[in-house]
Amino acid sequence: MKISIEEVKECEEVEIIIRCPIQNQDINKIIELLEHDSIKLQCKKERDIYQVNIVDIYYIETIDEKTFAYSRDDVYEVSKKLYELEKKLNSHGFIRISKSCLLNLEYLDHIRALLNGKYEATLLNQEKLIISRKYITDFKKAFEG
Repeated sequence: MKISIEEVKECEEVEIIIRCPIQNQDINKIIELLEHDSIKLQCKKERDIYQVNIVDIYYIETIDEKTFAYSRDDVYEVSKKLYELEKKLNSHGFIRISKSCLLNLEYLDHIRALLNGKYEATLLNQEKLIISRKYITDFKKAFEG
């Protein structure tokens, strides 16, 4: 693979051109990564509304019928339901790990089995989340591949 960068002073926005003999799974993965970096989620913190990049979100959780997005330093309220976010974000590295939680696999450090068939996920910031038995099969598929 050859990577070239051309600086054009008159250019108003970044344009990415991929030249390839055939669009295969590797090319699709590159496109997905490029698109992933630009997806934002509208979130609320106190009275302010923010556009939070999904790459900054560690996990999303529903508590008492309210949905929250957790970043490294902040917690935001999200107006969408968890199932809506799951549909929107599942192709961007988010996986459901329990009835009330979506995890961004980019921030997963490690997992360990618990005695009751559940797993404990430790994030890069050392926060721990429980992966329930119902979601462990799908989680393992996403985690391994």
